[in-house]
Amino acid sequence: MSLQKAVENWRENAYCKMLDDTEMQDAKAEWIESRAEELIRNFSNDNDWQIIELLKIKLESKSIDADIYKQFVTDICYSQAKRQFEENYK
Repeated sequence: MSLQKAVENWRENAYCKMLDDTEMQDAKAEWIESRAEELIRNFSNDNDWQIIELLKIKLESKSIDADIYKQFVTDICYSQAKRQFEENYK
């Protein structure tokens, strides 16, 4: 096998691996997004105001509002989805 052919094969293999890695990352991101959205839907309820009040007490802050709480829930749910992905697929 010539050096040129070996380099061509290496480049082709590297390109295929890059495509596979990209597809795998896209599938992972899609799974995490879907799972996080499901967790967020499951988390919401009519008692959210009680959790907001508890967070205000625990964090010693009067400035926690619905937007901060929503971001808090979103962050928790995405972290949980990432953890579940790692546990299930690694």
